[in-house]
Amino acid sequence: MKIDLHQHFRRCFLTVALAAVSGAASAQVSPFDPQEGLNVVALGFGSAPDYLGSADNQGVIAPTARYYFSGRRYAQLLGPQLSVNVLDHPVFQFGPQLVVRAKRDDDVDDEVVRRMRSIDTTPEAGVFAAATWPLGTDPRQRIGVRGDVQGGDNGVNGTVTFNYFHPVSRAVTLNIGGGLGFSDSEWAETYFGVRGSDVALFPSRGGTPYNPSGGLMDNRLSFSAIVNLSPNWIVAAGARYQRLTGDAADSPIVRERGDRNQWIFGLAVGYAWQ
Repeated sequence: MKIDLHQHFRRCFLTVALAAVSGAASAQVSPFDPQEGLNVVALGFGSAPDYLGSADNQGVIAPTARYYFSGRRYAQLLGPQLSVNVLDHPVFQFGPQLVVRAKRDDDVDDEVVRRMRSIDTTPEAGVFAAATWPLGTDPRQRIGVRGDVQGGDNGVNGTVTFNYFHPVSRAVTLNIGGGLGFSDSEWAETYFGVRGSDVALFPSRGGTPYNPSGGLMDNRLSFSAIVNLSPNWIVAAGARYQRLTGDAADSPIVRERGDRNQWIFGLAVGYAWQ
């Protein structure tokens, strides 16, 4: 069977567009596109938690784009995450990245969290490293891994993720992925801690602050379907389940006012060209 490589590249990229929807609210972008060769622009629409740990979802819009230069090197925008691959290599990618972490203020739905001290929108700078390996003669069937770490004024966080792509027809590719999220204590205290005047908002604490430690913050599972509509147009739809763990899940912000089970749904439409 003749394989249209460019068509397959486009299908895989739309999984990334869906990932941008997943990260628009919390910036926890973990799925990635292991393929190279095409410039792509896409727009994602979806539903994501109001803030990290929230029980309420909100509508989100996430632009995505990738532009290649100097061989396999590229600049890539995935919603709140901008990364640059500096390696011209068929398997490995590596480079700097910038993540813009969304604010948490009096715009959130929960009446108690709305009264807590606000957290400003914060840029986080870091690096990523990734690799992908084909699993058969069809280039759509592959597995990829990625790790990233970034930090800013509110501390350091990162993810380790994997993705598996499996073609089910010439027009449709399925993707399943998963991963882990982690942070240092400063980042955990910023987003899950209860300190100072905020302690009075949680009577169950009895006046005692909640100071979470860093470490493993969540585990996640994502799945999507990528459909090629024409030689250039593609659509992808899917979801990501993220379960907060450890001190993040035990935070009264999550346990009393939110939900440790975080669901994200998205739809992305994109255009690709050489």
